[in-house]
Amino acid sequence: MHVAETQKEFDKFKAKYNMTPIEYLDSIGLLNERFIAAHSIFVTDSDIELMKKRDIGVAHNMVANIKSAKGVSPALKMFDDGLRIGLGTDGPMSGNTLDIIGQMGYVAKLHKLTNKDRSAMPPYKVVEMATMGGARAIHREDELGSLENGKLADIVVLETKSANMQPIFDPYSVLVYSANASNVDTVIVNGKMIVENKKLLTYDEEKNRKAIQKFSKKVKKIAETL
Repeated sequence: MHVAETQKEFDKFKAKYNMTPIEYLDSIGLLNERFIAAHSIFVTDSDIELMKKRDIGVAHNMVANIKSAKGVSPALKMFDDGLRIGLGTDGPMSGNTLDIIGQMGYVAKLHKLTNKDRSAMPPYKVVEMATMGGARAIHREDELGSLENGKLADIVVLETKSANMQPIFDPYSVLVYSANASNVDTVIVNGKMIVENKKLLTYDEEKNRKAIQKFSKKVKKIAETL
């Protein structure tokens, strides 16, 4: 659920219920381990304590929040306080792509800026949030999020021969600050090969590109009448 995403939302709940959005959701019994709070930008320290107590998941959608100019979630505090927070993308209407690799650099840089601290949100924390963080957010850390015996074989392999990936002094830094979606060479989901040698095996790109172009013309035509 989209939660505490805008200042207007926060102010409305305070005025009508004298509660924050998080407090209100808890008052009606919605906060539990099955709940995932997307965005969570306008949350107080007591909200964060309550979110941890209820063991909810949090989706940190940095790029969508930047594009909509809504604000920056206190995701670093949530992470450091032990909440189940992972990286998300929101939908393509909000952030244009569903590229989780592209999210990571923004997460690292924006939290440094908002905290005025170059050491804030180091790359290893961002990678943790993008992998195990997501698994914890949906309470499936025993199955997903890391390469361990007994877990599902969900694997993404990035090539490092491209110019943007060199030199490599710290793999975490390269992944967060230099990598992009074009560096993805192989994707395996639950043991099934989905991308191999940068080619998507389960999707007819040309067929769908034509369908998208045809549909976009229809959307444009409708938009011109509005």
